Amino acid sequence: MLASASSILNQYINMSGKRSKRPISERGGLIDSAAATKALGVSRNTLYAYVSRGLVRSTAHPTLAKASLYVASDVEALIARKTRMRRPRAAAASALDFGLPVLKTRITHFEDNRLFYRSENAITFSTRATFEETAALLWGTGDLDPFERAVFDPRAIAGWLTVATTYAPATVTDRASMLLPMLVRQEAPSAGKPGVHAFAAAAQLVLAIVAAISQSATPVVAPVHLAIAKTWRRPKASDAIRRALVLLADHELNASTFAVRVVASTGAGLIHCALAGLAAMSGPLHGGATERVRAFLADVDAAGDAAAVVAARLQRGERIPGFGHSLYRDGDPRGMELLSMIKVDPAMTSTLDAVRSMAGVEPNVDFGLLALERSYDLPKGAALALFSMGRSIGWIAHAFEQRASGSLIRPRAEFVLE
Repeated sequence: MLASASSILNQYINMSGKRSKRPISERGGLIDSAAATKALGVSRNTLYAYVSRGLVRSTAHPTLAKASLYVASDVEALIARKTRMRRPRAAAASALDFGLPVLKTRITHFEDNRLFYRSENAITFSTRATFEETAALLWGTGDLDPFERAVFDPRAIAGWLTVATTYAPATVTDRASMLLPMLVRQEAPSAGKPGVHAFAAAAQLVLAIVAAISQSATPVVAPVHLAIAKTWRRPKASDAIRRALVLLADHELNASTFAVRVVASTGAGLIHCALAGLAAMSGPLHGGATERVRAFLADVDAAGDAAAVVAARLQRGERIPGFGHSLYRDGDPRGMELLSMIKVDPAMTSTLDAVRSMAGVEPNVDFGLLALERSYDLPKGAALALFSMGRSIGWIAHAFEQRASGSLIRPRAEFVLE
């Protein structure tokens, strides 16, 4: 079936019925579900699953109601991937490629352009849930509220406030990475399924991360969104902060979460796992992307002409920071949700209009976080701070899951001559 895939696709590639001698991947054509399923050798339900996972893009059929057309080059790429997977060495070499599952999880998944925390639609869940309730859901604590008696008092840790004051200008991830090692002696590594004590330790660690990142000099207790709003002296932003924390809580196997799982697989404690997550989060291709959006918006503010700035970047072949997401076909729902609940300033509004009209892409969560920061005049760096604090509970959920599996993540590398 796979061997004749290209010939099958060629039969359907042009809606006009005309054939082209160019390879499918060069034509970017569309095919119907019959051609796609026949080429892939799968059922329609499996094809729909590929679409929901972002492996095959689809669009509405121009003439048939409730029907879709599928991007032929995506189908061809998936066929090639399946072919590689039949050979052990090729499968191993592509094991860390984007979009190829490398482990199993019960924490987060994607369906039809939607993000789910276990069985809960993350967007809907964020309208009513607290940060603490999200942690309980992701950690699988059942009826137990691990934050019920949790408190972190930074004044009780010798040297904490000195470091926090001395390194206040550092980025939020750098500051937290310097402060958390002070807590290492308070936690003993554990393995197996987490229990009451592990959940309590996790809640304590989350509050410590919040204290370090938000620069709180007073005890931090739940609800976390109110504690952050109080520290930042922005009480009116408390509910927007809550929504952002919940929306950023987890995103499956992103770079920082994978780093956490690698460390957790060694049996390391939660603090060391969180440090791995913070280190990965700081990179400009991950959480640090919020700072790239900030720089981009600074260009827009300076020029006073969003369309000109966007056009210049597109002419240079550059991607627009804060827009597009490889996992979502129709735009990042988290970014859209953040934008829907705040008043976006004129510069950001004109930027949205310019990018949508010129590049045809939607804003992602990085843009939404910067909009929230600007809308409520939060401290500079609040976008990355919210990203890191929110994701901390997802890191812990994955650390728990990985340690319970008892398996060590240890891939192999293929040596090549220079």
